[in-house]
Amino acid sequence: METPLTPMEYTIATLRKCVFLAGLDESVLAVMASKIEPLLIEAGNTIVTKGETGLTMYIIIAGVAKVHDDGVTLATLKSGDVFGEMAVLDSEVRSASVTTECESLLLCISRDVFYDALSTEPGAFKAVIHSVLQGKRGLISEIKARSLRLLSYQKEMEIGRRIQADFLPKSVPDLEGWEIASCFEAARDVAGDFYDVFRLTSSPHLAIVIGDVCDKGVGAALFMTLFRSLIRASSLYGCIGSTLVDAGSETAANSAEGVLMNSMHTTNRYIATTHAGSSMFASVFFGLLDTQTGEMSYVNAGHEAPIIFRKNGKTEMLAITGGVAGLFPAANFEVETTTLNKGDLIFTYSDGVNEAKNTAGHQFGEERILKAATPDGDDVESFLCSMLNAIHRFRGEADQSDDITMLALKYLELDEAG
Repeated sequence: METPLTPMEYTIATLRKCVFLAGLDESVLAVMASKIEPLLIEAGNTIVTKGETGLTMYIIIAGVAKVHDDGVTLATLKSGDVFGEMAVLDSEVRSASVTTECESLLLCISRDVFYDALSTEPGAFKAVIHSVLQGKRGLISEIKARSLRLLSYQKEMEIGRRIQADFLPKSVPDLEGWEIASCFEAARDVAGDFYDVFRLTSSPHLAIVIGDVCDKGVGAALFMTLFRSLIRASSLYGCIGSTLVDAGSETAANSAEGVLMNSMHTTNRYIATTHAGSSMFASVFFGLLDTQTGEMSYVNAGHEAPIIFRKNGKTEMLAITGGVAGLFPAANFEVETTTLNKGDLIFTYSDGVNEAKNTAGHQFGEERILKAATPDGDDVESFLCSMLNAIHRFRGEADQSDDITMLALKYLELDEAG
């Protein structure tokens, strides 16, 4: 039967397990052990606070603690782990905080106890320095490995960004009597917002699409490409001949409605059934504009209401006509119609505009959108530029929290079209 360790022997054995102290002679560890006692810490106590000057290192005998900074957990420490060891070597402030996750038993070694013990053996300092350097070499190797993984990840993200960019229009159609401009500013390398502007074949109708996939990052970016592709493909190829009847026909409006309904229902059913497990959805505004008459049929599936700035100074909001796309296979979408007159401008945008936040946490909001709008400016490019500048000024030093996507289209008057 093994003889149980005395408290002193147990403390020495615990110190011996610490890589930081592994090179020290038994006599040095004995001196150190004679001057320290285990300390029981309750759960939720912060032992080390970031920014404070450290004088003590700790070894966990039993329990769990987390290393954290600004709400982010950097590491989880368990029995045998050491933290705060650099405090006994220099007088630098703590670089992170450490808090117990449960009741924990620790050994606490102050700088004075540490140096007093080392002074009893001439080779002790050299042994500690050797252990520190070994640890730093291992850390450097780990940093190099992580850096290589990060570079690989960044390369993959850049490839993803380029691929995603190919799914957005490289240019917008040039139509006589109309001005069209777009603005896209991603909050991350890959985005969840999307937009599209394209002509339907053999008809005067122009498709205007803007959407925002829930969530952010790679997942949202993948679904962004899917939503955009489904809407375009079903609009161009989902109906007979992918065309509308002649604009002068009495059934032209019904045909526009048919394209909208077919495209939205096809896209919605595909996402909601094929990718039901992902619970991904998108808000979408989809309009079909007759460029000869200015009449626009549209579906607003849970998206921010586009604003029409009328030539007479009035504004009109194109309200929601249905829920978001992609959640429920049987979702219903209604088609509404409005008419743009010469001199009118329609502005569509994603929630990265109205929900842009400044450092105080306040949102840009609809009121600021209306104040920043310059519908009587030189052109739609200037309109979007003024809006984006206003958002940037409002946000100040705050980080961009969401993608910013904007589309503007103006029905030119004769002198403007000239």
